[in-house]
Amino acid sequence: MGELFGSIYCWFEEFFGIELANYLWGQSSPLSQTNSYIGIGWTMLGISLAIVLIFYYAINHPRLNHWWGWGIFLMVNALINFIVGWQLVLKDYYGGKMVTIDPATDLQIPLNIGGAEIICFGVSNMFLSVLAFIVFTFIFKWWSPNCSGAPF
Repeated sequence: MGELFGSIYCWFEEFFGIELANYLWGQSSPLSQTNSYIGIGWTMLGISLAIVLIFYYAINHPRLNHWWGWGIFLMVNALINFIVGWQLVLKDYYGGKMVTIDPATDLQIPLNIGGAEIICFGVSNMFLSVLAFIVFTFIFKWWSPNCSGAPF
């Protein structure tokens, strides 16, 4: 599953940087050698699925059976997933895990990853969550008693 999530997130690696992409693959830091895309991807899918189910089945109000009601939940999903993707990577950044070993001195040196790349990764996670939200909408909207017409 890590290969699938990693390849999907790497659609955006030019946006958030190859150095961060390699770190998230677990290839560039001796302190983090696991594929971080797995946890981030499952979290994004879980949040998107939960918000779709909340919209179509928990809230399920007839007043929200319009494109704008669906759009509100889409934006909430995007915002939550932006924050989660940004914070999950920022936690490693502040934890000092984004380092590599200099072969000449055998000392840890920081990877060339900054706050802008981490924010760009959060934006990438946001875009993928919008895509997941749309896919989950097509799967789950049909059985909603009041909101099956939203967004189209």
